[in-house]
Amino acid sequence: MNRRRLLAAVFFSLVIIAVLGVIVGAEIVSGGQTVNVLRLRTDVQGGAVFSTGDVDTVPLRMAPGDLSYLAPGSVPAGSRYALSLRAGDLLSPDDLEPANAQIAVSLSVSNPPPIEVGQTIDVFAAVDQSQVLIGHAVPVLNVSGGQLTVLVSSQDELAWVEIAASDTPLHAVVSVATDPAGLPPAGVDQAVCQLAPRECAASGNLPSAGASASAPTSLPTPTPTPSP
Repeated sequence: MNRRRLLAAVFFSLVIIAVLGVIVGAEIVSGGQTVNVLRLRTDVQGGAVFSTGDVDTVPLRMAPGDLSYLAPGSVPAGSRYALSLRAGDLLSPDDLEPANAQIAVSLSVSNPPPIEVGQTIDVFAAVDQSQVLIGHAVPVLNVSGGQLTVLVSSQDELAWVEIAASDTPLHAVVSVATDPAGLPPAGVDQAVCQLAPRECAASGNLPSAGASASAPTSLPTPTPTPSP
């Protein structure tokens, strides 16, 4: 009788140990795993381009779904920080944005031509007596009279917001080429010579070098197109 009790006690002890082993194993599995994550080693400013020199790779134990993180080698080239961060912060996908990220901005355009949603436009700002090209092939999201909602680079957001909030006159034309043909003529004389270069050349009325000197040197100036 004592032997039976001993065998029963041993059997139940083995069963309990096995059950406890299963429970402990499940806790270990569900308790997480060690993954490598990116941690900033220095402060970074919003808008700056991501560099591998900004981060360290550190192991972190976590359960699946506990944390959204970026792993080494997962950041696309040209990505920029969406906000300013401090050294020691772990990087998550929301902290970075692709190089071609865009945002919507509302602009007031004077005397716009017929523009439809889905088209792209070239945007010009009146600076002194010239029209300066500030946006080429800008996608149009919405049109309401002279009020346009367009997509611009997120990196230029503050500049576009500043322009939109100012009283700077803006004009737009529908983009028809891959590259802009140049700035609009600075005046009627230049416009006539652009359309009739031979006649201007014969009469000596071609715009002088000083006529285009007021245009910013970083932007192209209109050049006469020979008549067919």
